[in-house]
Amino acid sequence: MLTPLLSPDMIQAVLDALPTPVFFKDRQGVYRGCNRAFSELMGKTCSELVGLTVHDLSPPELATVYQEADDALMREGGEQRYEAQLQPCRGGARRDVIFHKAVLRDERGEVSGLVGIIIDITERKALENRLANLARFDPLTGLLNRRAILAHLEALHHDRRKQRQPVCLMMCDVDHFKSINDRYGHAVGDEVLRHVALTLRAHLRDADALGRIGGEEFLVVLDSTDLDQARQVADRLREAVATAPVMCANRAVSVTVSLGLAQSDSVDEDWASVIARADEGLYAAKRTGRDRVIVAEGAPRLLVEKDWHRA
Repeated sequence: MLTPLLSPDMIQAVLDALPTPVFFKDRQGVYRGCNRAFSELMGKTCSELVGLTVHDLSPPELATVYQEADDALMREGGEQRYEAQLQPCRGGARRDVIFHKAVLRDERGEVSGLVGIIIDITERKALENRLANLARFDPLTGLLNRRAILAHLEALHHDRRKQRQPVCLMMCDVDHFKSINDRYGHAVGDEVLRHVALTLRAHLRDADALGRIGGEEFLVVLDSTDLDQARQVADRLREAVATAPVMCANRAVSVTVSLGLAQSDSVDEDWASVIARADEGLYAAKRTGRDRVIVAEGAPRLLVEKDWHRA
């Protein structure tokens, strides 16, 4: 014995029982039905939604995305799945969603409309963004982490080699950082690192890159800067840190940094060699009194030392 077909009311009851928003549109893109979840998401009753289009419900920039997707689906047939954002009709934060749609056909096989569902992926996208940030940024300072700053340097160096332009970079290290930790504790040490990171970032251009290489050491990669300009930038960074003590528990902690600066000698020089020379400049700055900039020129271990603090 054949099971009786469900009545329209029963079909609507089944759809309303689904927690996933469901909607129907005709060939012209006009809403012809939905379930309770879609109605609640959009902040309108089903009867209020019927007869409207995406342009009645969504901001223009989102409505255009939906309309173009619907037109392509109606034209090509089959199914469609894409990520977008959705703005509830009665305000509220935008949600990240997946639209999954399929065409509806009449008895002649002609496309008569579409049916779609909406999957909310806002929390998933937020988690993905947090994981991406963890993979790219240092959690203590908010700067690029070691892997990210080196990847940036490699890409920039590759681009500059094609343009036959040099790259300038500097290694920066907090002076006497172990003594700061030993005297004031690691909480103050962490605050010092955050303070230095913010100070360095504030005195660089947006196009310059700054990353924490590890411990109390930072790498600065300058964008389109010659050596003379880089020297000025380096000394500006050194002075900015030296003249801005860190306030911790109503106590001013004086902090200085030493910097080693290097410029790629030729388009054929590997970026790792430039870092090695800057690192040697840094250690020379440490050996000769700290709180200074030393420029490493030529091959590694052939350093031209200048105390930019006293210049």
